Amino acid sequence: MLSGQALVFSMGRRSLASQVKAVGGQVGYVISKVDDLERTLPEMITRAEVERAFAQVAQIEAQKQAAAQQQARVQAVFGNGAAPADMNTAINAQLTSLSERINRINQEFGVG
Repeated sequence: MLSGQALVFSMGRRSLASQVKAVGGQVGYVISKVDDLERTLPEMITRAEVERAFAQVAQIEAQKQAAAQQQARVQAVFGNGAAPADMNTAINAQLTSLSERINRINQEFGVG
């Protein structure tokens, strides 16, 4: 009977030793993975950095939309824009007309 108990204890110790060895291997694997995570953590982008990036993109998009609205207003007021030569001709004609009016007013009131 004692030899039977010794055999049971011996088998139990071997089983326990193999379980400890298996658990030790699993713990080693987990430690290895934690080490990998600790090495990559400094390279990861933080939540604050992502939030700042999204805020900047939103701000840039808002500026683009405001510029587009401003451009639309300018086009509504001044039209799509004439060719520069035509515009210069129109401006010169207006200046000539204004100069003639100023000269007439000056002549009327005896100035100049």
